[in-house]
Amino acid sequence: MPPEGESSQLNKLEEWDIPAAFHFRVTVGDAQVSFCEVSGIECSLEIEPVQSGGDNYNCFYVPKSRKFTDLVLKRGFVKKGDAFFNWCKDILAEPLSKESIKPKDVIVSLLSESEEPLVSWAFKHAYPVKWTLGKFDAMKNEIALETITLKYYSFKLLDL
Repeated sequence: MPPEGESSQLNKLEEWDIPAAFHFRVTVGDAQVSFCEVSGIECSLEIEPVQSGGDNYNCFYVPKSRKFTDLVLKRGFVKKGDAFFNWCKDILAEPLSKESIKPKDVIVSLLSESEEPLVSWAFKHAYPVKWTLGKFDAMKNEIALETITLKYYSFKLLDL
C-alpha cells in the first residue's frame, strides 16, 4: 500500500498513460470498419504576413484560415465489397453527379486495453477522393493493401 498522499499521485499518473498507437477503432457513418493504419490527423493555421504602414522592418502575422490534411486509411484489400468499399466505389467509380457524393461522418478513436475510447476525433462530412491499391512484388511476402484518402469539412477532438 502506498504511503499516505501517494495514492492520488498514482491516480494522476494513470490519467497520463501514453496510449498505444496500434489499438484504434474507425467508425464510418454507422459502421465500424477495420484498418491497419490511419494517418493525416492534422490541423494547421494559415497565416498572412501584414506590413505595418511605414514600418519596413517589422511584419505582423494574422490568422487567415484553418487547413486540414487528408485522412488516409489503409487496410488489406477487400475482394468482396463491404459497405465501406461500396460507398467508396459509388463515389469514385460511378459517373459523377451531385447525388453521387454522399458524405459520412468518420470517428477515429484510440482505445484502452478494455476497448474503451481514450481519445476520439470526429471528421465531419468526409468522402473518398482517392483509392490506391499497393504495388505487387513477387519478391516480397506481403498482403495486398488498399489505401483510401478522404477529404472532410472539419475535425474536432471529442469530449469523452
